[in-house]
Amino acid sequence: MTKFSFLFTILSILFIPILSAQLTPEEAVAGMGRGINLGNTLEPPTESAWNNGPAQESYFDAYLEAGFTNIRIPVRWDKHTANNAPFEVDESWMDRVEQVIDWGLDRGFYITMNGHHEDWLKTNYDNTTLRDRYEAIWVQIAERFKDKSDHLLFEIINEPNGMTVAQVDDLNERILAIIRATNPTRIVIYGGNMYANAEQLFTAKIPDDDYIVGYYHAYDPWQFSGEGMGTWGSTFDYQQVTNKYQSVKEWSDANGIPIHHSEFGAVHTCDFNSRMRIYAHNVEQCIINGIAFSVWDDGGDFGVLNRRDNSWPEVKDILVHYHEDSPNQIFSTLQQDETTNEPAIKIEWNNRASNNGAFIVERFNADSNSFDQIAELPADATSYLDEEVDRATTYTYRMYTTRADGTILHGYPTRIWISDMVQSSFNETPIAIPGVLEVEEYDNGGEGLAYHDTDAANISAGFRLDEGVDIGSYGSGYILGYVAQGEWIEYTVDVAEAGTYTVNAETASEIADGNFSITFDKNNATVDFTTPKTGGWVNFQEITANDVIDLEAGKQTMRLMINNFNAFNLDHLTFNLQSVNVIDLEATQAGFHIYPNPAKNSLNVKLAAEFEKNSQLLLFNVTGEKIGVFEINGNFEAIDISQIPSGIYFLHLINDDVNLVHRLLIR
Repeated sequence: MTKFSFLFTILSILFIPILSAQLTPEEAVAGMGRGINLGNTLEPPTESAWNNGPAQESYFDAYLEAGFTNIRIPVRWDKHTANNAPFEVDESWMDRVEQVIDWGLDRGFYITMNGHHEDWLKTNYDNTTLRDRYEAIWVQIAERFKDKSDHLLFEIINEPNGMTVAQVDDLNERILAIIRATNPTRIVIYGGNMYANAEQLFTAKIPDDDYIVGYYHAYDPWQFSGEGMGTWGSTFDYQQVTNKYQSVKEWSDANGIPIHHSEFGAVHTCDFNSRMRIYAHNVEQCIINGIAFSVWDDGGDFGVLNRRDNSWPEVKDILVHYHEDSPNQIFSTLQQDETTNEPAIKIEWNNRASNNGAFIVERFNADSNSFDQIAELPADATSYLDEEVDRATTYTYRMYTTRADGTILHGYPTRIWISDMVQSSFNETPIAIPGVLEVEEYDNGGEGLAYHDTDAANISAGFRLDEGVDIGSYGSGYILGYVAQGEWIEYTVDVAEAGTYTVNAETASEIADGNFSITFDKNNATVDFTTPKTGGWVNFQEITANDVIDLEAGKQTMRLMINNFNAFNLDHLTFNLQSVNVIDLEATQAGFHIYPNPAKNSLNVKLAAEFEKNSQLLLFNVTGEKIGVFEINGNFEAIDISQIPSGIYFLHLINDDVNLVHRLLIR
């Protein structure tokens, strides 16, 4: 053996592990990260047959510039494949699919390719000829793409609705075996039957293979995401989506199968703020749970990239730059000067970042179709007041900060319409509390200011006929009906004494488990109601709120919010003073504020300037036992109370000069 050949042999041995290193499913999912679908493009019967033109290479430049790392490319094979054996796929179609895939691979993307809209197979799976045809398609796909980068992933079939669990298990086994004949270590993505929800993935047979990833789709809740009905963002809404992700994570960990969440989204007709919230929460849950995602983009109702000019809407920065420490709980509210009635908009958010840079607040500029910076705030900022606003105008805001390593932490946008009307109490008289609040006596001001209704008409047509709130006649009075999730009504009230109140409601329904809440803007106090089945739409029954509520004295706005789609009728609310909170009143007047109260999971504490230094919070239970000690940094602190049992507590603010106390109810 020559010296050269000996050296070459040694080098070859040394480099074998590097050259043969194969991407694992875990590495693939981690690398895929955040992605997008090139939907309604290669999966119509023919390219351009639906709402989009042919795929363009420029799309992939836009994806790359935006910051996405994976592209899912749905492909229909049926219309390009012969109906008789050997079921040859049209060569020009195979060339076209390869061209589009190469656009992605050449730019470093992870690419998922599948069989999409193959309904001819799904509805006739027992037909052996059709099974042979689909197998032949995959033989040709596997052979054609066997030498591609391992960043190309194969998805066996999209949403096999019409097939049983056993049939999908059989299909997965057959196609996986075909792929393995020529692609022994390529990542293959499989799912369950029906619409490939997480629950169907859980029941599918797990293939005996070292290079597989599971996929699922979720547009929960479909009534909102797919049909644009109501709003999204209640505690219940968040918990439902979170629970789904947790179940996926638990299943993934238990079975060692990494996950690709390959479709989610919400149609453009959804309430804007709700749509931004649901995108953000899905992204956050994917990141937290180590799930790769590809948002659904069909270029239409679920469109993300504007394919006419490769521009992006507001949702793009959520998909790319939203993280678990991004600002959340983002709201924009109208503020009115009590003397001049001049409007201002207050933008508030929960600041979850630490060791971050300044907060940048931006406002959308319709003329330039972009966001303009309007403020730079300290790193601990949680709100901004925009006083440069006009009536009869819509405003959209967003904010972001950066981590120490430069990572951008975008919040989701919030939009608000300022009516050209001025909000005022009905009959110019605030509703007295304690006392009875009649539902029809909501504030003047109109849609978007005093109320929000999902349709413009007063369906019940009983009172205030030119407004959209559905107030109907009942006996000698009026009732609220035809409620829908996301609707809200505001009332100006005057609370005579600060204290703890019980609240009762008169409701009627033919179904159970409706839900609504009331929230007071002065201290963010809130309480909710669960409505029962009463045996009829006018068989009214008095119910009590799920908790008592602590109110501050004085004039304030109460919002009544409908939280789900379980309909009910509402006649009135009754407020009764249970006890006067003298200690809470003293603490509040001194500049020691807490909210919400009652609280669950998190409590916000806001202090006057004189308490920013040398202050400490101590939490005691009703027996006087010290439960916790919390340090205060600045004038605001969000305290985690998620591990503290429900009950009544006393929160002391200890300072060199004072000892102030708030009574706190933890749910």
